[in-house]
Amino acid sequence: MSSNAGLIDAATRHQIFVQRYAAGREREAAEFIERLIREANRRLSEDITEFNRQRLQQLIADLRLYSTGLFDEMSESVINEMRDFVEYEADFTTRMLTNNVDAVPAAPNVTQLQSAIFTSIMDLEPTQGYRIGDALAQFGQKKAEQIVQAIRDGVALGDTNEQIRRNISDFERLQKNQASSLVRTITNHVSVQARDLTLRENEDLFEGYEWVATLDGRTSLICMSRDGEIYPFGDNPQTSPKPPAHFSCRSTIIPVVKPEFDLASDVTGKRPARGAEGARQVSAQTTYGGWLRRQPASFQDEVLGAARGKLFREGNLDIGRFVDDQGRTLTLDELRQLEPLAFEGLNL
Repeated sequence: MSSNAGLIDAATRHQIFVQRYAAGREREAAEFIERLIREANRRLSEDITEFNRQRLQQLIADLRLYSTGLFDEMSESVINEMRDFVEYEADFTTRMLTNNVDAVPAAPNVTQLQSAIFTSIMDLEPTQGYRIGDALAQFGQKKAEQIVQAIRDGVALGDTNEQIRRNISDFERLQKNQASSLVRTITNHVSVQARDLTLRENEDLFEGYEWVATLDGRTSLICMSRDGEIYPFGDNPQTSPKPPAHFSCRSTIIPVVKPEFDLASDVTGKRPARGAEGARQVSAQTTYGGWLRRQPASFQDEVLGAARGKLFREGNLDIGRFVDDQGRTLTLDELRQLEPLAFEGLNL
């Protein structure tokens, strides 16, 4: 963990704002799902079991055409929101640097910012990466096809119109949750890209950047393991990983200021945490692993699972040992091969 307590304090407080901003965009995305479900049910106004093949194909073609226009509208809405949001986030980072760095920080221009958020890849899993436009397009296609398949299945099974409608409506909550997760992930990606680009404009002031995760029981193993880690600036996801690490990721980054430019080296900052005793403010120097070690065993087991919780406490394994270099969670068999001493006497 770096000594930049003031930056950690500012960044974690701002991350709460980012999550609230994302929540507003999530509600907007959920409305598009509602419109798709309503339209599908409206078009099922006649008993579909009486449809011939040609009529069924026309219904499906009409729904696909409608969904394409609907999700194009959703994509345009999200992209326009993110164009404005990335400028705001870059401005916040510049102001945050002004308060903590003994220099006048340079700000990236609007063209750089917008290019970065739409061309950079969200490295959400060890083997998958998405650009914003691709992620939105794939999402729309998949949601529409789920409804089309429900209609096909209903016809094949001889379901009534009402049964097919119910089956389609059953998708609504899941699809809304998925839409929310996608928009939440995109919002955090844009926030981190704005910060990364602003830091690179002032790279001579910094030694790198630090990963800052959320201290609570919902944080993923990959983000737990990276909390407090310092990385060099770069675009290689192996050597310079950046949030989001997965869908709904809440982590962010802060710069590691070189000592000669550090205005706040003596600042004692705080960061929010929510453990077994509820919400607390803890030292900004606290890492996820150090914070989790101070939580009761029951909370550790809830977060890590019983076996990993035992390895964490009694096998004395650090959080970072539960994932590989790409952030993939290791199985217990893989852990046993890598850390045989930690398993001794634990009956796992």
